[in-house]
Amino acid sequence: MIERFSLDMASSIGWEVIASDEGELRVARASDLSGEAYRLRVGETTTIEAASEAGVSCALTTLRQLGPDELWSVSTTAVERIDLPFVDIADAPRFAWRGVHLDVARHFFDVATVCRLIDQAAAHRLNVVHLHLNDDQGWRVEVPSWPRLSEVGSWRRSSPVGHEDAGVDDHETHGGYYDAHDLGTIREHARSRGVLIVPEIDLPGHAQAVLAAYPELGNADAPLEVWTRWGISEHVLNASEAALEFAEDVVTYVASLFPDSPVHIGGDECPTAEWESSVEARSAMIRHGFSDPRQLQGLYTSRLAGALRLAGHEVIAWDEVLDAEVADDTVICAWRSPSKGTEAARRGHDVIMAPMQFLYFDWLGSDREGEPVALAPVPFVTSWQKVYDFRVVPLDLEPELHHRIRGAQAQLWSEYIATRDHLDYMAFPRLCAFAEVAWGTAGTPEEFRPRLVEHLGRLRAMGVRYRELDPQ
Repeated sequence: MIERFSLDMASSIGWEVIASDEGELRVARASDLSGEAYRLRVGETTTIEAASEAGVSCALTTLRQLGPDELWSVSTTAVERIDLPFVDIADAPRFAWRGVHLDVARHFFDVATVCRLIDQAAAHRLNVVHLHLNDDQGWRVEVPSWPRLSEVGSWRRSSPVGHEDAGVDDHETHGGYYDAHDLGTIREHARSRGVLIVPEIDLPGHAQAVLAAYPELGNADAPLEVWTRWGISEHVLNASEAALEFAEDVVTYVASLFPDSPVHIGGDECPTAEWESSVEARSAMIRHGFSDPRQLQGLYTSRLAGALRLAGHEVIAWDEVLDAEVADDTVICAWRSPSKGTEAARRGHDVIMAPMQFLYFDWLGSDREGEPVALAPVPFVTSWQKVYDFRVVPLDLEPELHHRIRGAQAQLWSEYIATRDHLDYMAFPRLCAFAEVAWGTAGTPEEFRPRLVEHLGRLRAMGVRYRELDPQ
């Protein structure tokens, strides 16, 4: 972490930073601390005490925030002297999981943009970046044993312009994918920042890009293309053993590229219309003793989860998996509402809170005229104030179950986010508000606003094209 901090200082102000027993910056292990907790003392000698590299990273971020905005500059600036206040700080996060999700399937973002988001997350002491790597509109990972996934499934011929309801398309090819080297670069960059990358492969729904590449895995008679619409395609993987083995193969391959990470298997929004009319699906239901086609989703969930656990990975899934039987050690990402987090915790699951009503940053940032096109119109609005008012632990959850709430995660779905600047606009300043919520120190929006105003200078130094604050 010191090496990363030294590189940051060299890049921003041209200074060399070395931690040593003799120098002005000293780092020591503290046996009485745990996790990401740290103590920072700024004086004639600056000392950091922490129990882990993650704690050191959090302390160095705090140290950087005590200085001028230039310390966050993405281009080298001339700073000859920095005066820091003499302070003693002892700090620790309340929640272990403080994440941001990026959908690279609807719109592909290159390695540099993903690494930039990792930098931004770390600057706000967020410690997880979740990558949504496939959907109906694109497959984003090269899998050597299934080459058509990247050759065919990663490219679509057109996308909607403006809101999809307008029915206007751009007729421009869009796509891209990451190979193993790309994902290794992302993984190692995140590691240097104390950030964990969580890959997601979402099957058996959200599969039209897969079926464009391998139609034999689907249920349709006619060939399919990578979907050029937003929303949810009715086309899903079939219920054959071959399709189940395919899903296991690609999920475990992607997992192997992130050996220390949990793996998200999706499990949301899987239509059953094709299964309901499929002879093959009915046969599979008979074989497994199922009475409802929705149970086939559970079959995929159990197969994928079993394969991942065998490979040593923890399994995460969206809250729809609660609609069927799901293993107790599956971590639930509660997105439909906070009540789904309560339900999951009561059923014995650890929970990541990600409710769309507060933490979906593809929603409008305000109800003012002139906002860019977003997922839905007013009243589907999530201002930074609304984000800041979110409380991670559901109010109706019994105190003895609070330990089930690992933390929270903000979502950047990208149907209506196609460029880096627009990504910045939709993420910030909402992600700044979320950072305090996820750390566990949020007060009131009125108390937070002066800190946020001051923090905007750091965002400007980082080159973030954030949404300006509305007048009070």
